[in-house]
Amino acid sequence: MDIISNLECLAPIRLPKGGQNKIETGECAAILFVLSGTASIFSKDYHLNYLEIKNGILLLPRCSQYRIEALETVTFFKCDMTLNFIQNVNQWLIQISGNSLIEKQQNYKLPLKQKVRHLLDFYFQCDTTLDSNRAQFNEWKQNGLFLIMKDSYSVQELSTFFSEIKNQDMEFKEFVYSNFRNVRSVIEFADLAKCSLSVFCREFKKHFGESAYQWMLNRKSQYVLQDILQTSIPFQELADKYQFSSQAHFTKFCKQRYNLTPKDLRNGNKSNLYLYEHLAH
Repeated sequence: MDIISNLECLAPIRLPKGGQNKIETGECAAILFVLSGTASIFSKDYHLNYLEIKNGILLLPRCSQYRIEALETVTFFKCDMTLNFIQNVNQWLIQISGNSLIEKQQNYKLPLKQKVRHLLDFYFQCDTTLDSNRAQFNEWKQNGLFLIMKDSYSVQELSTFFSEIKNQDMEFKEFVYSNFRNVRSVIEFADLAKCSLSVFCREFKKHFGESAYQWMLNRKSQYVLQDILQTSIPFQELADKYQFSSQAHFTKFCKQRYNLTPKDLRNGNKSNLYLYEHLAH
């Protein structure tokens, strides 16, 4: 089974019936164009468990792994989006976001329209004769592709198709800040995000500059310390609130993070709050 990753934009692939390939996406999402035949797509990295596609277009979210299987002989292109392409799409999504008729949903699949197919055929012919300036040519191709797609599909179709890449960095951070108090482990966080543990940890490191485990531990330490020093909540209730298995486990956590028991912290000098907060890191 071959692995297809970071291919040149619109590189053609032919897969015989029964054949399989692994497809990987990098830091940017990709678009899969199935030009002929029928294929099934599998992924464990996000909620696309199984999808069958014939003469269609499929958006593949970034930093994910997929397996494509040919149910009959298949010809397809994989187009790795450039940053400029993503910026153009995001600008367009922002422009149409005020339209109240646009539904807030996701749809990773579109039919392959004739205009798009003709453009891809033209690009393939150009690729066979191009010797230089390939990166610049790929940018030109993607700009043309987006123009043709806007002319071939409705605003509703494109907005739901590209919703996965809209302001990805901000959406991930907002998801983390909105949900980190509701999960007990990095594994639970990855499950909530509907992606594999490896993908979640990689994305987390990229956006926050530290591991998900360390970041969650630091946040927990800060909030535990604030509740000990600034409230009179009984320690057993705090142990329950922060999902410790027992008050003894809660006390052990405090000793490890602040070098003091919860009781010593609460009865101590509140002017040491700054020092304690730094110990929490």
